[in-house]
Amino acid sequence: MSGNLHEPIAVLTLSRKPQELTLTPAAKRRVRLVEIRLDLLDPSQWASRAKEAERAFPSARLLATLRLEKDGGRWPDTKARSEAFREALGLRRWDYIDIEDDSDERDALLALAKAVSPSTRIVLSRHSFSPLDADAMLEQVRAVSESAERNGAEVAKWAGLALDPDESGPELLRWLSTRGGAAVPAFFLMGAGSEPWRVAAARLSGGWGYAHDGSGAVAPGQLPWTVFDALLGSVPPCEEWDRNWFAGVRSAVALALREEIEA
Repeated sequence: MSGNLHEPIAVLTLSRKPQELTLTPAAKRRVRLVEIRLDLLDPSQWASRAKEAERAFPSARLLATLRLEKDGGRWPDTKARSEAFREALGLRRWDYIDIEDDSDERDALLALAKAVSPSTRIVLSRHSFSPLDADAMLEQVRAVSESAERNGAEVAKWAGLALDPDESGPELLRWLSTRGGAAVPAFFLMGAGSEPWRVAAARLSGGWGYAHDGSGAVAPGQLPWTVFDALLGSVPPCEEWDRNWFAGVRSAVALALREEIEA
């Protein structure tokens, strides 16, 4: 199965209370998937934040993420997460939960999720905050994609910094256009100048792209959700790497960001 058989989705990464956002009621109704970053909250707030998100985004599914410090989060790398995962899964039935593919806890957390909440779907993720060349990037994206298939994950995610986005970006898009497997793709570059590559990857693959809630990026290169969602709806589809198509994507992203700043 090719990744572009999926529908692209702009994932709203929620980093503050939904009632504090400036999104219009119409925009909130368009949100299809909300990531709740549990590592940004005290555990005593997890249940209430999920309920707030359900009320604010009636059409959305909820993704729980407890991100380690080494992967750009705030959960201490030295602090085990089994009990925290058990607590989170016991609070409610999440639609998705994120588990890092390269974590020493991966297998234990996968088993825990299956035992406590078997209907919760898995996002198997990997991140690189050390800039990679194109070959190293492709090695990592292939590894997490294959791991997602082996472990029955619903979504395979990779996000990383590139030594040269203009070298790695085309290689990532070429790979996405030929990638097989059933897992929904969520593969994108991070960092300065990565915005058009994020949009292009989601649009070409029909996969997920992550966007912030308007209060600032929680990962380098994140676009505001309103901008990302509008771009996914307006950028024409493409099934393989095309330099002219990407030039149009880059222009559309630059225009959207300029309008966002001027608004």
